[in-house]
This record gives sequence, structure tokens and C-alpha cells, in this order.
Amino acid sequence: MKTIRLVVLAAVFSGLSVIAIAQSPREGFIKTPDGVRLYYRIVGSGAETLVVVHGGPGNSLESVFNDLTPLSEGRTVIYYDQRGNGRSDLIKDADKLGYKKHIADLEAVRQYFKLDKMTLFGNSWGGLLAGLYAAAHPDRVERMILADPAEPSQELLFKAVDELNSRLDSRYDSVGRQRYRFVSNYKNWIDAKEPKTICREFYTLLFPTYVSDQKRAAAMKGDVCAGPDDAVRYQQYVNREVWRSLGSYDIRPSLGVVKAPVLVIHGAADPIPVESSEAWVRAMPNARILLITGAGHLAHVEQPEIYFQAVETFLKGEFPKDATRPKF
Repeated sequence: MKTIRLVVLAAVFSGLSVIAIAQSPREGFIKTPDGVRLYYRIVGSGAETLVVVHGGPGNSLESVFNDLTPLSEGRTVIYYDQRGNGRSDLIKDADKLGYKKHIADLEAVRQYFKLDKMTLFGNSWGGLLAGLYAAAHPDRVERMILADPAEPSQELLFKAVDELNSRLDSRYDSVGRQRYRFVSNYKNWIDAKEPKTICREFYTLLFPTYVSDQKRAAAMKGDVCAGPDDAVRYQQYVNREVWRSLGSYDIRPSLGVVKAPVLVIHGAADPIPVESSEAWVRAMPNARILLITGAGHLAHVEQPEIYFQAVETFLKGEFPKDATRPKF
């Protein structure tokens, strides 16, 4: 492993221990309190640090890594594979995949890098996880970006699932819908001789319902099927068990303690309804929503210029001018 060779006397910027980051390998493993190894990767450099929480559940950091390159311009960015995903330890025990374990893992990342507070970037499911973490540790969050976040309640989740199913029904005939049901079943992934083949078919069928423009979305560089075969094989199992652990959830009442600035980015064509992202904003006193037209769930791919300019503005301490609070 290659180590960053920097000489730093002693300083703490934006809650980050520069010495700790400077002496950390560019990649490695964090051991959680329950003994699970989490793979991490550091890119970029600078006193400002951003922690990226990838989507899924079940994907790896590779699903967003190559598309989020602009984030590392002038700052240090920490990515990690969530438990059971990518290069982190494979987990087959459902009790070790629940959302509370994921919250504890994010806290383990903070402690490992000696961060007083974290600036979080949560993508999709990662947005929900970041929100869950912020509700549990509000004093450990400097600011937060929820990028096309998953729904803050089961009620809103069901509305998004209904919309997705409607789009699938409109797009595919009975044969196509039957095939989608097959590749959506986690048991078929586990039994697959070549799990990456079924993974790629699944996302080939799913992604057209997630985006506004397939040509723009085709620019996506992230690999949602990256990782060892066994990690991919259990991707949908991990997904299933994380959602099962949430039960009839609604985290909105617990988000009032989050005083940090929060930017919620929502692609207007996302199957997740805009009311879901508005619900996030209403639940937190210092949050605003930026609605991006001409984009769906992959707003960072479909409208990168608008997207990353807004992110930079927010990370520099201001909300983008078009970010608003919904009317109550």
C-alpha cells in the first residue's frame, strides 16, 4: 500500500486531524467494534475532508467513485465499502447487516480518521444512511449533502416502489417484466454461476426507469457490479436484509436535532417522488432542496455541470441560489 508522505506539524482544520489523514495509507481496512473489516480509499488532498457514503444497499464505492471525481479537487475525500459489499468483509449473517450496524460503521470511520466532525455526502441509500447517522450523532456532523436520497419513511418508500413498478410495466412487455422479476430475486443471484452477468442484466433493465435521458445517463462511469464474485453474489441479499432491518420506519421525527446545514439534491425525473426529498428538508431546520430538471436518480451523471457547481457552492459555506425550503 502506498502511503501519503507529507510533513505536517500540528493542525486541525474543519474538525479534521490532518496528521491522521497524512499518515494513513491511500487505501486500507478499518476494523469495526464487532470485528468486521471495512475497505477504504482516500483520494485528493487538502485540509477540507469529505466522507462519501455510497448507495445500494449492496453496492460498493465503485458504483460512484469514477463519477464523483470533481469532489476531490482541492480536498481530501474518503470512500469506504459498506459491510458486506465490495472489498469489505462478506457477511451472510442477517443480524450483522442491520441499519444500526451501518450507523456504527460510519462512526468507526470517523473515529479511525480522528475526525471531530464529518462533512457527509450520501448518495441514494447512502443519503438515508447519512441521515440516520446524523440523527444518532448530530454533534458529529459539520454539514451534509443528501444526493437523490432514499426515502425517510416507509410510506414514502412504498410510493417510490409503486412509481418504479409503473415505469417498469410501461416499458416492458410480459416477457420483459418476468425477466426483471427473475433478476431481481436475491436467491437467483446467490445461485448464479456468474453473478456479475445477472447483476449487469438487472441494472440494464432497471436503469432506464431511473433516468431522464438515457444518452446522458450512458456517460456513467461507476460500476454497480464491481467487487469479488461473492460480494456481487450477495449484493441483493444485503439489500434485502438492510431494508428488512428498518421495518416500518420513519426517521423524520428524529431529524429535528440535526442543526448542521443540509443540501438535498433531487433529480426531477427520479422515480423517488420529490415529496420524499421535500420531507427530508422539512424535517431539518437548516436544510434546503435543489431540484435539477433534465435528470433522474443519476443527477450527478445527467447534469454534472449544474450538480457539481451546486455541491462546490455548498461545501464552501453557502447554499446554491436555487436551493429552497418547500412551503409548509
